[in-house]
Amino acid sequence: MSPDSPESAGSLSARSRAFNPSPSSEPEWTGLIERLWKERALLVSDFLDRFADISYGQALVPAEDVYRTAEDTMDLFLFQMAGLELPPDLQALPREVARRRASQGVPLDAFLEAIRNDFRVLWKGLERVAGDSGIALLVANMTRVLDTVEGYVSSIQQAYAEEEARLTRNKQLYRQRILSRLFNSGIGAPGDAAAAAEVQDMAAALGVQATDTFEVLGVAAGNIAQAQRQFESDSRAFLYEHGGALYIFRQQRKGRTWREAGPDFPAGYVPDVRGLAGVPSAAPAALVLANQRGAGFGLATVENTWMAIASALLEQTLPGFSAHVAEALDRCTSHERQRLLQVARIYGRTGSIKETSEELYCHRNTTVNRLHSLQQVIGLDLTIPEEAALALVALSGYDEKSEAL
Repeated sequence: MSPDSPESAGSLSARSRAFNPSPSSEPEWTGLIERLWKERALLVSDFLDRFADISYGQALVPAEDVYRTAEDTMDLFLFQMAGLELPPDLQALPREVARRRASQGVPLDAFLEAIRNDFRVLWKGLERVAGDSGIALLVANMTRVLDTVEGYVSSIQQAYAEEEARLTRNKQLYRQRILSRLFNSGIGAPGDAAAAAEVQDMAAALGVQATDTFEVLGVAAGNIAQAQRQFESDSRAFLYEHGGALYIFRQQRKGRTWREAGPDFPAGYVPDVRGLAGVPSAAPAALVLANQRGAGFGLATVENTWMAIASALLEQTLPGFSAHVAEALDRCTSHERQRLLQVARIYGRTGSIKETSEELYCHRNTTVNRLHSLQQVIGLDLTIPEEAALALVALSGYDEKSEAL
């Protein structure tokens, strides 16, 4: 099976990197590379056209991954040929690409075949910007271009071998390839016999039942390393990294879920996923929850993020829907605003005057008065369910540095 077609990724915008060569002792060569930099989108397009004829066997590499890797690789070559210091992300590129391809099960010979197309792509691009008058300059620098590509190939080969050995030692290579199939192949419609058989095969390979119930964590980029350290030795947990995020799932056990004993890092949490086939669709939802809560919070669930998500969606659909609430609160003093937000948060969670008063350490009449004051300020009564829902959603989007709902 060939890798996903990269054509759909061609519409993605190029990454913005500063490319400012210093005055050079080889101004003609530097000028040539600067002209090629301006046309690097054509280099990526040419690479993708050539890549379409290469087979990665059974490996499934997402189209966006192919596109981004081609884009980053071309940038790396141009930086090197211009004699510029590589940005940190490009310094790590060979190791990161090799690591991903090894985990995805891409055969090394097919991988290297794709990479060696880079020389043809670069040379074609250089010929285009040089024109007839620059042929002599190109011939004089052919070895430089070839050495740049071959240096990259050598780095890739070494990093790939190291990663494959590491995965093999840890008995993760086969598991990662199964997870890549699970997350990238598409399961098919309910009742699809072929898809059901494939899920059964993947479940058997992972040592689970296809009909088990699972729980899923989504981990954003900044917390991936911590998550990997915590779970790399946990044989019950399955880790799959994709698109700058990490997804972790395991069979859900009653009374011993991540809700009862959450991880030591911020993550989005989706429980009660019915069947292995449901895990890939639950994973993006977990990541949405993780991104909504940010790095300063623990486990993000639907229950503790739905208001903020609803607020953001309503703001997209009905811009300014909560503006009157924000404006009303802005007119309050800081002390009064903090008291109103506090009573709204606690009463919105408990729905009880008694419990709210106990948490605030105040008389019930004080709580009633504060709720009345909130109603007068924002025009919504938290004791009326319909108005309470709108008020809490609007308040969840209110930017208050000292008290945020």
